[in-house]
This record gives sequence, structure tokens and C-alpha cells, in this order.
Amino acid sequence: MKNPYDYLIGGFSFIFIDLKLYGEVLDIAPDFIGYAFLVYGIYLLPVFHNLKRWSKNFAIILMVMSFLVELDQWLGSLLLGQVGEQFMQFLLIVFMYYVFQLLLHVHEHKQLEVKTFKTYQKFMALMLCGFVMHAFSINVEGNLRENFYFIGAMLQVIAYILFSNYCRAGSKYFKEMKKVHSLQ
Repeated sequence: MKNPYDYLIGGFSFIFIDLKLYGEVLDIAPDFIGYAFLVYGIYLLPVFHNLKRWSKNFAIILMVMSFLVELDQWLGSLLLGQVGEQFMQFLLIVFMYYVFQLLLHVHEHKQLEVKTFKTYQKFMALMLCGFVMHAFSINVEGNLRENFYFIGAMLQVIAYILFSNYCRAGSKYFKEMKKVHSLQ
């Protein structure tokens, strides 16, 4: 069985990292590919629960919406603009709330339950603070805007690192459990 945590961190990496080619024209790591990885990672999680179905469907909706935002940027129409990006960032935070709830259900009464909960608390606080900083930076001028944006981005980088470390621990736990099940 494939490791779901590899797909979760791969998907979140695609969403989090913007690799722009030719300025702002082409993102060579588009977010909708990241959401596709998240859909598959959620599918691979070893649990049957409504949160799994709901999270997977929410990721599919976000995949389509992020494709529309990317298409808007590729075409240069910028109808959605910064508000569309902010809205997608907000929906990502809501989505990650449900992913963490699902992961808490997966690891209930198991070794990773405490780490899942602590990562969830820190991740959500950092992502929400970063989101508020980004949203607030729209309304301030020049140099101050850049400072607010930078602080918000750094908070979200820390959240990304926390989630990466969690997925690394989850991947290790998954491999150990797979090894135990294969010995039986």
C-alpha cells in the first residue's frame, strides 16, 4: 500500500510553493496539482469515516476552484485578482481543519494522536495569523505592506515546516505499521 503522508506533504508543497516562470505568467507548480495529490493522499488513509469522504470532496472542489484562479492568472484577465487568492487561502485553512480532524480520527488512541493534536493547534494558529497579516497588508501602504506580507509569509512557512515534520513522522509510523501487519 502506498504511503498517504507522502501524498499529503507533496500536495501541500505544490499548494504552498509558487514557482513562477516568466514573471507572473506561468506557475510551474500549480495548486490544482497539489489538491489532486491531497485527494489521493486522503483516499489512501486507512479509515472509513464521513470526514474522509467530505475532505476528499472538499479537495476536489478546491482543485477545480484553484484551476479557475490559475486560468484567470494565465489568461491575464485577473478578474479574481488578490481577492480570489485570499479566498482560496481561507478555504485552504478550512480544508486543513477537516484534514486534521480526519487525522485525529485516524490516530485516535494511537501513538501519533498527541503529535497530531499539537501540530494541529500550532498549524492552525500560524496559518490564521499569516492569513490575517496578508489580508491586512492589502489595506496599508508601500513599505509597511511589504513588512506585513513578509511576516504573514514567514508565519505560514513555519506552519508548512510543522506540517512537513508531522507528515514525516506519520510516514515513519505508517511504514512501521505496514511492517508489523506484513509479519502477521
